[in-house]
Amino acid sequence: MLAERNLDVIYCTAITAEDKRGGIIFLVDFTDSDAMPQSVAEELKALDFVEDVTIIEPVVDGFLIDDATFPIMLGRRRALILDDGMLRGIFISFRERLGSGGEAMLYHLGLEAGRSRGRHAAMLAQKVGIKSLDRGLETVAKALKALGYGIIEFIELQENPPRARVRIYNSIECELGRGAGHPFSQYIRGLITGIASEFFRREMTAREVKCIAMGDPYCEFELKPQM
Repeated sequence: MLAERNLDVIYCTAITAEDKRGGIIFLVDFTDSDAMPQSVAEELKALDFVEDVTIIEPVVDGFLIDDATFPIMLGRRRALILDDGMLRGIFISFRERLGSGGEAMLYHLGLEAGRSRGRHAAMLAQKVGIKSLDRGLETVAKALKALGYGIIEFIELQENPPRARVRIYNSIECELGRGAGHPFSQYIRGLITGIASEFFRREMTAREVKCIAMGDPYCEFELKPQM
């Protein structure tokens, strides 16, 4: 239908939902077409498998904001996108204002987020048939990479007694802290501690032994049981 009207589809993505309904977002260039967005929307809406069509109008010519895809969802969970400008306010300005107390708060925020992520990941792993510890944590690492935290590798992993060595490339928190001259990770250190505590089923602790904020090529953490 779009091709017949000489419409150029610049971008397309599909959004699925668990109730067997889903959505498709088309970014369409009408420059070389006589068709109007409203008439195309009505034709699409007339199709028996289409429930509704929403037109996203440009704010000004050449500038478009997708305000139709709300709320942002990760599975059944609502999500929020933060750019590095907003994250700088959390990871940098927050520390500068509150000092070591701010760093402690960031760690505990990450810890609780990690516990929640770990419980959710363990439940999903069980649901899809992942039984081994290494496969479960590998799945979490892929999810965190997809969400923008960094590229996570488990260099060492031992189940009994529990211990691990985790390497993170391009950690979003420590990239913002480049040049600090000391281990910078607090939120993400808490995050991986919380995740590990859920998967190992006991309280863990993490120590950052390498950090890109100190000039290392990656961040590295040693995880072991809390004494």
